[in-house]
Amino acid sequence: MRYFRLAKEVERVLLTVETGHSLRSNRAIGTYLELRLDEKDPNTCILTVTSDDKDWVDASFSAVHDVLTKCKNKNGWARTAWTQFSAQIIGVTLGFVFSLWAAARIAPTLAIENSFVIAFLFVLLMFSNVWTYLNQRILWLLNAVFPNLKFYRPDKERLHRLMQTIVGSIVVAIVMYVLSHVFSFLVDILSGFVRKGT
Repeated sequence: MRYFRLAKEVERVLLTVETGHSLRSNRAIGTYLELRLDEKDPNTCILTVTSDDKDWVDASFSAVHDVLTKCKNKNGWARTAWTQFSAQIIGVTLGFVFSLWAAARIAPTLAIENSFVIAFLFVLLMFSNVWTYLNQRILWLLNAVFPNLKFYRPDKERLHRLMQTIVGSIVVAIVMYVLSHVFSFLVDILSGFVRKGT
């Protein structure tokens, strides 16, 4: 625990309990329990319990599972497929709107036929190439700010909590901004239908 508290950064914790038979046989026979918690790669987080004694396996697995269940974080809402889908849809929508805006600015300076369409397609093509990398960085940022697993050390985690608050506030502000513009766009369209109908 002293090394855990003093470490500048903790990437993973590995706890192993083994019997002599397990050590000598390279875990082919014998009893062992291994808990691996990895902050950087959630796919390598494992809990393995093996023994010939069924009661020991059940009791050990249940005890470790109960402790891990008490330590759940609330980052699951930000780590769903819906979050990735939302980031993709919002990013593509903003890219489309940006392409329209940029084409409207660029088109008057071009001395070619269909300058708006050509400028729009060029900007959209450039954005689509940039978006591939930008989307990866956005998802990396979400995973960094809302990790699957975070080793909590109160004296060293204040900055992380601040970053969570800032990113959460920015996301809420962007969503509200986009929704307000979508709503006003829909109201404009619906009001156009109402005027035409009367």
